Amino acid sequence: MGNMPEQLIIGFNPMSAANKVAYFSSQIRARLLWLVIAVLICVWIWVWQRQSLSGTTTALLFGVGIVYSAIWLAVAFINWLRARRSLSAISPGVAAAVDRQGMWLAGTGRAWPEIAQIDIAPGRFGGSPNLSVKGVDGRVSSICLADLDVMPGTIDSAVRSYSAGTHAINTAKLGN
Repeated sequence: MGNMPEQLIIGFNPMSAANKVAYFSSQIRARLLWLVIAVLICVWIWVWQRQSLSGTTTALLFGVGIVYSAIWLAVAFINWLRARRSLSAISPGVAAAVDRQGMWLAGTGRAWPEIAQIDIAPGRFGGSPNLSVKGVDGRVSSICLADLDVMPGTIDSAVRSYSAGTHAINTAKLGN
């Protein structure tokens, strides 16, 4: 076996969060455009066909079309806000570290005997999974995996290796 480095330093990867902000910004523009198109089509149909259309049916169809577009616009806006919040939470520097003494994650360092469990759990509302460390005192530190510059398997290997096999990352909450 070769020489093992003294510790695994895990940094932040702000590009994934920045890409999400850019993607959802374009989604907002596209959804806004579709909403305007839906309104224009509804107005056009009403102007040209108002004599042959019944009031209740027309209002229902127009309402469904416009509400459908508005809902998708709201979803894109909410996702954009979440992506911006995620990007603003990323600070340059070290996100986590694993060494022979223990694990440091999200500003909280714990020695191996102080760690009860290390999990990867699904993110809220379909977001990226979170890496969390639960201490024996019940306190939990967590960080979004998409914001890290290493793969989860690398973190798991380091945890197993540096803890001398006493800890591993539990992925049961992901449904594996």
